Amino acid sequence: MPPDWRAFPGPLPQRDGNQAVWRGGLVGCGALSAACLLRHHAAPLGVPLPDRDTLAEELAASQGAFRLPLPQGPRATWPWAWLTGLNTYLNDRNLPLHARGRWGLHLHAALTAHLDCLFSAGQPVIGFEFSACEQHYGLLSAYAPGPELPRSEEHTSELQSPMYLVCRLLLEKK
Repeated sequence: MPPDWRAFPGPLPQRDGNQAVWRGGLVGCGALSAACLLRHHAAPLGVPLPDRDTLAEELAASQGAFRLPLPQGPRATWPWAWLTGLNTYLNDRNLPLHARGRWGLHLHAALTAHLDCLFSAGQPVIGFEFSACEQHYGLLSAYAPGPELPRSEEHTSELQSPMYLVCRLLLEKK
C-alpha cells in the first residue's frame, strides 16, 4: 500500500537547494535550511534580512558549521549547534523569533501527532536525519506516517529518497 502523504497546506519558504560556495566549500544544508525558514518568518514581521545565500553564510558561522573531508567540501552542523547558533543570531539582532527542536527517541504516534499539529497551523518545519548513511537538514513539503518514524519529502530535490525524521526544528514568535 502506498504511503498516505500529507502535504504542507500553505506556501512554503524559499527552496533550500543549490547550496552556495562559502570559504572553499558548500555552505551546508543546516545553515541553508535555517536561512530559508528565517526569511519566511521575518518577511511578515517586516524584518529586513540579507538574501538567502548571504544569510546562510552568516548562519553557518554562527552555527559553527565545519567542513567534511569529502568532495566539494560540504559542511555539517551538530543539531545542538543548529539551535544555539540560530538563537544566538536571533538574539544578537533583537529579532522576535526563537528556534526550538524536539530531540531524543520519539514514538511514531507522538511524532506524527506533532507534525499534524504543526502542518495544520501552517508552521514550516525542518526535518533532520542522522544515521550511519546520512546527516541532513531540510524543509519538509510532506510527510507520511508509518509504523516507525514518519518518512518525509523535502522542499528541495537534492536527495533521491525520503528522509526518516529524527527531530524537528522550527522558528516561532517569542
